[in-house]
Amino acid sequence: MSSFEESLDDYAARLDRQAGRGRRLATRTRSAYLKDARVVAEWLADRGLSGPEEVTATALGAAFRDLGWSESTRARALTPLREWLEPHHPPHRSPADLIDRPRAAPPPVPRLSQDQAAEVVESVPAARGGGERAALALRNRALMEVLYGSGLRRQEACELRLDALDFEHETLRVVGKGGRGRTVPLTEPAVAALSAWLSDGRPALAARSERQESTVFLTRSGRVMDGSAVYRVVARALRGAGRAGGPHLLRHAAGTHLLEGDGEGSGAHLRVVQEVLGHSSLATTQRYTGVTTRAMQAELRRAHPRG
Repeated sequence: MSSFEESLDDYAARLDRQAGRGRRLATRTRSAYLKDARVVAEWLADRGLSGPEEVTATALGAAFRDLGWSESTRARALTPLREWLEPHHPPHRSPADLIDRPRAAPPPVPRLSQDQAAEVVESVPAARGGGERAALALRNRALMEVLYGSGLRRQEACELRLDALDFEHETLRVVGKGGRGRTVPLTEPAVAALSAWLSDGRPALAARSERQESTVFLTRSGRVMDGSAVYRVVARALRGAGRAGGPHLLRHAAGTHLLEGDGEGSGAHLRVVQEVLGHSSLATTQRYTGVTTRAMQAELRRAHPRG
């Protein structure tokens, strides 16, 4: 019989091997999976269980209740618990499979109007003139333009590489969730802001680090920006405009504003927005952007020859 500690080490190794075979989990997701499994394992060990083979669905349900996890946390934790316990319960029937996954309704996403989004992005001045302050201002403006203009996730912005930018065709290439790559258009303001950052801001910060990073956005010390740093830049700009939120709010705005269009013509097709945002399911895009059945019916009646 395996101990809990041995089985958790084995699970961590399995996640590493899966990454080598193409299942690409973000570092934060991998850490969250291992943390969830470890918290439950410690709870079970405290109740006298000696290893994963003794875990039952009843015990997992009791752990969930006692830990006081929300429905969303429990829904997330079922995936790593299933994967962790499956090899210890032949024939690969994890006790986590016997627990119904909570289906909590996602909270409504706050909205930015087109004018509000433009105000937030343009509130970050693209200062010039050299020096750290000017370099960071150029970086922050370029970051805001890319997040809103191309609808990137914040981790995608962190990992955006220099060789993924194609100014000639005004596109960039990102790798999203599940290791799925996609090509996303760049807006003209984003091209201008990125060009200014790459020529007048980034070299000064890059020179501060002995390690030459290949990512577009750097910290003041010349290292790769992480998600928390990106969040701080966006949250500060939103607060300045009297709003609360982070990069996800700009991504949501990008999707909804693509669908709305500029007011002078029809917006983008839902499948185009799906491609831009990198959603694997069209239903996710529909839910994410707030497209209702009523709105789709109105669009059909407007555009269909027999509407």
